[in-house]
Amino acid sequence: MILELLFNAALLIFFAYCHYYIGATMPASPPTELGAEQWPQLILRALIILIVVNIVKIYRSTPAEERSLKSLKEIKLPDLIKNKLFAGIIFILLYAFSLEFAGFLLGTFVFIIAYARLIGERRIKVLAGSSFVMTFGLYLLFARGLSIMLPRGYGILRSLALMLESI
Repeated sequence: MILELLFNAALLIFFAYCHYYIGATMPASPPTELGAEQWPQLILRALIILIVVNIVKIYRSTPAEERSLKSLKEIKLPDLIKNKLFAGIIFILLYAFSLEFAGFLLGTFVFIIAYARLIGERRIKVLAGSSFVMTFGLYLLFARGLSIMLPRGYGILRSLALMLESI
């Protein structure tokens, strides 16, 4: 559990730095509208609050002897690599790098299937259906609702994305 606490603390520091960096480098928008710097800061504030809640929850549910730094010596590299948290981080990194060439639609669809499979869902129909609904919902939210340009990918994936955008 000490590893989870340290990981959450590292995320908290990283998110706080990102919040500061965005505020320091982006030009301020008018006070009557949400500008380009405020959307990421709102999301980061929500993430910071949720990370703090998670740290408190982990701290309270972990026995005192497992919260000590001595328990870090017992963690082995193979155990760390087999951890679902580590696999989830790898999935997110692969997703982020695949967005440019696979596009938002295919990349998000595959990512949601892989991540749902990682956390325990095994039914193929549920995986495919929920992934389709979530991908479509995210597309509507970002592309249509917030007018954010999403990566289209290359080749036939780009043509598919342009066709969907024209609908």
